[in-house]
Amino acid sequence: MFYMAAVVVPLWVASLESSPFLVGIVLGSRHLLPLFLSIHGGALMDRLGGRRVMVFFAIVGVIIPLLFPIMPWIWAVLVLQMIAGLADSMGWLGAQTLIGQYMRGSTIYTGRLSFTCRFGHLLAPPVIGWVWDALGSTWAFVGLSVWGFGILVCGLMLPAAGKETASGGNTTEMKRPATVGVRDLLPRMADYVDAFRLLSIPAIALVVMASMLSHVGSSVHSSFYVVYLGGKGFTGTEIGLLLSASSIAAAFGALATNWLARRIKPYWLIMGTILSGVLAVAVTPLLGLFSLLVIASAVRGGANGMSQPMIISSVLRAAGSSMQGKAAGIRGTMNRVASIATPVFMGGLAEFVGIESSFFVVGAIATMLMGALVVHVIRSPDLTASNQIRAGDAARN
Repeated sequence: MFYMAAVVVPLWVASLESSPFLVGIVLGSRHLLPLFLSIHGGALMDRLGGRRVMVFFAIVGVIIPLLFPIMPWIWAVLVLQMIAGLADSMGWLGAQTLIGQYMRGSTIYTGRLSFTCRFGHLLAPPVIGWVWDALGSTWAFVGLSVWGFGILVCGLMLPAAGKETASGGNTTEMKRPATVGVRDLLPRMADYVDAFRLLSIPAIALVVMASMLSHVGSSVHSSFYVVYLGGKGFTGTEIGLLLSASSIAAAFGALATNWLARRIKPYWLIMGTILSGVLAVAVTPLLGLFSLLVIASAVRGGANGMSQPMIISSVLRAAGSSMQGKAAGIRGTMNRVASIATPVFMGGLAEFVGIESSFFVVGAIATMLMGALVVHVIRSPDLTASNQIRAGDAARN
């Protein structure tokens, strides 16, 4: 849904009379509500169950696209963008939470989840672009709604209740309230406090910080990477192929995660793959040949595909069964902070040192921060003790 909207909504906004500044605000507004409500959504999933929350936001995802053609005003697009972004975010947040609630955060299943997501990255943009060109804007938004209906069907197919694993290894059905009142749906300050308290758990704090560095690389790759290559004369088709190479490599990287997790300690695997991905973007100005850019893009994608399942699994396991939604929410919130701040920081940096040098500076900063995390793990007894290969996933493979 995100990648389809990334094609349709900018084209729709371009057809409306508005200033470039307001257009930028509208396109960026998709991330606003998830920034503030990811923790609340995760808390709702802990309290009411992931399935209920996912089904509700899937219904929202079906309705909202249909409102764009009948409300052709820039302020309406702004509001609809925010709501649609929240619906997309809750779907992804719910998928992660359910991996923890039903599958105990297994890297096998997080790897398969990450692998499956890449097909959307590859197929969605050209499909919805063709619908826009061949059938027009209204049918493109109908296409978004139809895709959202597929998410609703998937949500309805989920089991009504998950299983909670006790310390002795026994499983019991999760208890969820039969009815949901208005008070249950309102944000609670206590949920936000509980979510941020999770950062006091060394393993969660470490993985969340590493995850933020991963989003630094992703933000550069989806913003100044494209701007820089376009300025160097690479065509839109060539840039599209580079992004496709990244997605394909990420899919196979995700499938390789469980195999690597049985051989490399989790924190070293997470930090090593994240740093590799960031540096693969940071060296872009040094790679003048298209073939070298393809290799670098594949390295970035493969590294991202490997790190994502490990990050999700590590956070869910460290949080415990009753806090997995909040854990996914705090990770999503901090990732949004990194995604919003990185382009702004890099843009300001480029004003002073130039766009090419800004790639190198971001890579250097990421390397120093990751080095600090490595030293922190080595010096922390708690992190050293928890940095162990889990035999459970290997046995279930």
